[in-house]
Amino acid sequence: MTIPGPKALGRGVVVTAGSPVPDPWADAPVVVVDQAALSSNESANTLADRLHVAWATRQPTVIEWHVDPQALAVHETFDGAPWAAGGDFLFPLERLRFLCFSNNYDARSGEPKWWWAVKASSIGASQGGPADVLLNGTPHWIDGGPRGPLDSLDHAIVHGESIDMGRERTVPTEIPLVSDLAVDQAAAVAHVGAAARIIAPAGSGKTRTLAARLTHLIDGRAIEPGLVIAVAYNTRAASELRERVAGAASTVRTIHSLGWAILRESNPTLDLIGERDVRNVLGNLVSVPQRANSDPMGPYIEALEQVRSGLFDPGDVEAERDDVPGFADAFEPYRQRLYGTGRVDHGEQVYGAIEALLRDPDLRGRWQNRCRHLLVDEFQDLTPAYLLLLRLVASPQLQVFGVGDDDQVIYGYAGADPGYLIDFDTYFPAAHHYALETNYRCPPDVVVAATTLLGYNDRRIDKTIKANRTSDGVALTVKREDNEQLAIIARDTIVDWIEAGIRTDEIAVLSRVNSSLIPLKAALAEAGVATNDLLSADSIRRTTLRALFAWMRLAADPEAMQRSDVLEAVRRPGRGLNRIAQNLGIRRISELRDLESLSVDLDAKQASRWASFCQDLERVSRVARNGDAGEVIDSLIDEIGLGSSARTLDSGRGNASRSSHLDDLVAIRRAAAIRPRLDGFIEWITQVVATRTAEDGVTLSSVHRVKGMEWSRVIVFGVDRGALPHDLASDTEEERRVFHVAITRAIDQSVVLADKRRPSRFLGELDGSAPKRTTEPKKVRFERAPAKPAFALPAVGDTVRIAGGYKGTVTGYGGDEITVMLDRGVELTVAMGEIKEVTKAASLDDDALALVELLKAWRLTTSRERNVPAFVVFHDATLEDIARRRPRSEAELLEVAGIGAKKLEEYGDDVLAIVADAG
Repeated sequence: MTIPGPKALGRGVVVTAGSPVPDPWADAPVVVVDQAALSSNESANTLADRLHVAWATRQPTVIEWHVDPQALAVHETFDGAPWAAGGDFLFPLERLRFLCFSNNYDARSGEPKWWWAVKASSIGASQGGPADVLLNGTPHWIDGGPRGPLDSLDHAIVHGESIDMGRERTVPTEIPLVSDLAVDQAAAVAHVGAAARIIAPAGSGKTRTLAARLTHLIDGRAIEPGLVIAVAYNTRAASELRERVAGAASTVRTIHSLGWAILRESNPTLDLIGERDVRNVLGNLVSVPQRANSDPMGPYIEALEQVRSGLFDPGDVEAERDDVPGFADAFEPYRQRLYGTGRVDHGEQVYGAIEALLRDPDLRGRWQNRCRHLLVDEFQDLTPAYLLLLRLVASPQLQVFGVGDDDQVIYGYAGADPGYLIDFDTYFPAAHHYALETNYRCPPDVVVAATTLLGYNDRRIDKTIKANRTSDGVALTVKREDNEQLAIIARDTIVDWIEAGIRTDEIAVLSRVNSSLIPLKAALAEAGVATNDLLSADSIRRTTLRALFAWMRLAADPEAMQRSDVLEAVRRPGRGLNRIAQNLGIRRISELRDLESLSVDLDAKQASRWASFCQDLERVSRVARNGDAGEVIDSLIDEIGLGSSARTLDSGRGNASRSSHLDDLVAIRRAAAIRPRLDGFIEWITQVVATRTAEDGVTLSSVHRVKGMEWSRVIVFGVDRGALPHDLASDTEEERRVFHVAITRAIDQSVVLADKRRPSRFLGELDGSAPKRTTEPKKVRFERAPAKPAFALPAVGDTVRIAGGYKGTVTGYGGDEITVMLDRGVELTVAMGEIKEVTKAASLDDDALALVELLKAWRLTTSRERNVPAFVVFHDATLEDIARRRPRSEAELLEVAGIGAKKLEEYGDDVLAIVADAG
């Protein structure tokens, strides 16, 4: 054995403290492994990062050993909840075990020993000769660095990975690349080293590059297929990748199939269940009120995804919402019930796999052996949980080939963050960076506009993007038109394309949210054009549209009113009449004048509100006499107050992951321009949204569902102020990325349509004419920094602001902790040190105390009617805050601690009525 081996191998040496450094490493940098470095996960991972850079770059290094020889022998576990680990978690000792000895001689006992030569005896090698070993009489070096071709070596190489597998596989010296790759693609495919980040903008040949890399590793570099896994974003992407790499198809997985394989290996008897079973299990753990046309269990399913995909604390998730009371306490019992019956749901495939890997070092080791070379598609879409899973199986080598585009991060609500690509080296030290710079999909107009648009973002990787094609006409058109005509203009554009020979399945209409597509489906249905969409009758059943349709029916025929419509109209806009209306004799009412006469049974305040409701009905009925649906909708939105009611409901939501109530109203107003006649309008639009879709029809989709897809012609619909960027979105830069993804789906032509009275500010950013504004990047994780309060301790009823930006009312004490009822209606126990500010509560006067008693009586009745505990309706602290504030409107009610959009929708009208009647 020749020490230290060829320079290209970059070998180092491990020596005990105080021992002389062998001459070949006299000038090498020294890294100390001592007890201080191993004292915490943070310090040990810092040490591992430094050694990882040396290993990945083949920098000969002296490791000075100051600890027990078995200090790294512990096989670590993490017994906490996976969400508590975080996406940046790794086991430091398993990293150090590999990094200290994989490409370093062990001289702790004196004479340097190359452990790979010892291991090679398992495949019949003998130590000695002019290299490390003799294999079949031929000298071979055994490489412990990153696997790949090396120049200027005098003997053949066998890699340590092959030795671990018991294989005698020589590393090829001449490795051809897949033909017909562009220069930038070929550079990425030929990457030599550990990790690599490949920035692949829209249309740049991402899948081609990934497929070529996979083929290159297995066929070119002769890496054993059992050491390679390619992770595709979804089943469609996985199928496409398998088609391109027929010989390596078995190595391709989705992130969920990878997790499922790990979880099943840990627990082979598990079965996968669907959403119906999920709802049944959850329903036995939480108390939720049941109401027609509502899905009270839906928010709990969303909350499960937030914890298991975003790795958020269940308590924080509950605190951020007002529609999942009891979720934090139910989270682990829910999982226990699943596993106790041998079942898991979709989200548990990844989350459960993480838990198994954290707790079982043997399982983790087996999967790390299978993931020595990990290729990851759509890296920008990784959530914290996905990132953690991949890093756990890629450790300790972290040889990850990550392909993605930070300009296409549009799933921030699920935890995706551009930082995973921007700070790629943080997660995968010493990574090489590559960039694909040519857009092969889009016309030059679209490429230039998209690049200009993205230039307004601050948090991104600077990149060069050029179009592969020359301009052959105007490929990007921006139209600002009358709001009511947008769907008609879109329809006419599509009909023109079809008449010009474009197939319907080559056309897509994209919008920020799904409900915006309702008028498009209606317009195309009127023209006899089939669509491929996800719209259904449920798309028009949310509370604001139920109220809109009830008002429209009442206005259209005030002499034949239905009780159900009156009760729905009374609820929205809120007037404090909901319970009053339920108790009145409306069953006998058929005409407006009969409705007006019911006020004789009410006290003066109630009668005044009832008269106002009847006057509004009369006003809308007069508008309806013209028979124009659009005029009636305008009156309801602008004069009666459905628009402001929708905005109030929307203001209680934290993100724009789905359509807002205002989005729904705008969509129906646009649909009214297609069929203006009031008579039969509701039946028509109901039939339209319920129409079956056709696979070969024009695609109607939200932007979030089509990333990675492309069409010849694309219309980006409704690029209006409030819609894009969406009013409920907290991250303007992500909204800009959403717009960029939309316009870059087009192969030949992209048309952008906007309301000329409310155009999006993004339109001016397409050509650079808009001034640049500063934006604040969105936080990804909840943060809590303990600190001692510099104020008097709070009392029950006081308002406190705690670390993380939360605000709520103190409801109780327990040792050094207090219980805080947050503004979203959830109780949270926090340490005194987390309190940042205290606002002393005003004491309740006699009138307020009397109002509290009225509210408690109402709460008791309501909880019994809905068969839920009283606290699910409101906590005492919320009722007391209502009594202090005496809110007179829905907007004022939203300011009360413990009331969000869900509570407002469920109980707001009743509460306002009680407050108003109390004087």
